[in-house]
Amino acid sequence: MLHYAETHFRFPVSRLYRKEPDILIDTPFQIDPNVECPVWLISRNTDCYPVYINEIFGEWKNEKDEKIVFKIPFQKKLTEHFHFEELKFAKPPAGSGFYLLQIFIKYEIGEKTKICERWNYPFLHPKPIVVNFLREPQPKPKNWVAGETHCHSNYTADSIEFGASPAVLQKAAKALGLDFVCITDHSYDLLNDVNFQKLKKDVAELNSANCDNTADKMPLLIAGEEISCGSHRRENVHLLAYNNEHYVEGHGDGGRRWWNTSPDLTVAEAAKKVGSACFAAHPKLEMMGVERLLLKRGHWHLDDILGIEGGGVEFWNGYRGRDFYEGRKLWIECLLRGHRILPWGGNDAHGDLNSYVALKKPLWSLKCNQEHIFGNVRTVLPNFPPTESNLYITDGPALHIEQVGNKCLLHAKSNADFGEFLSITLFKGERGKHFERTISFSDNNFEFSLDDCLYARAECETTFGKFAMTAAIYSPLA
Repeated sequence: MLHYAETHFRFPVSRLYRKEPDILIDTPFQIDPNVECPVWLISRNTDCYPVYINEIFGEWKNEKDEKIVFKIPFQKKLTEHFHFEELKFAKPPAGSGFYLLQIFIKYEIGEKTKICERWNYPFLHPKPIVVNFLREPQPKPKNWVAGETHCHSNYTADSIEFGASPAVLQKAAKALGLDFVCITDHSYDLLNDVNFQKLKKDVAELNSANCDNTADKMPLLIAGEEISCGSHRRENVHLLAYNNEHYVEGHGDGGRRWWNTSPDLTVAEAAKKVGSACFAAHPKLEMMGVERLLLKRGHWHLDDILGIEGGGVEFWNGYRGRDFYEGRKLWIECLLRGHRILPWGGNDAHGDLNSYVALKKPLWSLKCNQEHIFGNVRTVLPNFPPTESNLYITDGPALHIEQVGNKCLLHAKSNADFGEFLSITLFKGERGKHFERTISFSDNNFEFSLDDCLYARAECETTFGKFAMTAAIYSPLA
């Protein structure tokens, strides 16, 4: 649902320009057992380019080539700026594995009748939607909660990007088996406290309706903000805040005031205004040179991270690319220096439920991949907000440390949906030596001692490429 598509820009020259709204179909990439699979029709800019939907049709197909054919006589004119509508049609049975959803939209724009598959983005080949109907519930410790900590709603909306409504995010989270969702819209899109309070009001109303319906409990929504602020180098970086009472300004890299890209607040000033634990968003995000030049964007560095001690670092931002490994290295450096910083996992999803569509070449081409999908990377912890260091981040298996004094027990659990364990590794930060000692294990549950180390943490990977890692557990002597 995000899309830096730029299909409505034509200056100076745009190969992507179309006098049409954005139209697409989206659904969560996986579905928890015994939960309904929601599928949405989404349109944007239909206030400028009204469109009439005649019909939606297609088929589901599984690995055995078994098919479920459907046809939806939609017949509706769309004229709103944003439109999100859930489609009701035949779905695969619960716990049935992977299915491909091939879906077509027949629509009228002006005097022309057209058919598009999945979306109407120009020069972007449509890919069938892949949905994994999980056979087992996702593993996690009893009474712990799993959530999406970095995503955007339709309050993040400008000329080239948009997200989903809070109601859509909540229902998608339910299908994914999440317990909470942190909606962190850009400070430079929220613009002011009036809009931020509107977001908080929308979230509060959805949560209140949830309290009245305990039979079908919905995930908790948490209103937050992704604040654009200044690093110690005076470059624009992003800071995640949750449940802040008021809007915190940050317009530096929003592109709305090209003559002034300087940060409004430093990291420390923004964190002080929030008044609670903050998290460095995508500290080593790969970016184009034009972003550095025109928007004055930069990376987080050690000095900046230490300014938010008590918070954390969201270095796992949707997928494990170079930015993940460089961000993890920065986090480990903080740990080895004796600073208690939490690891944080999110997706930076702009509504994208099944695949991520983004700009490949400005005004020329688009790309589609699996990098920033809503709910893919989860942060799992005993309670939100975190009050201790015991948590883990994952895209599949469960991995957590149970600590009693100097003795610890590491628990690792996966299932048939996520694969068997390929590796389980314990890392011990050596006191005063600035390096980690590694110990590999084959058992899913094992006991270890903190000895005289500074801290211990763990990582695991499965045969399906699924990964999890824990926060650092500290020695009582640390």
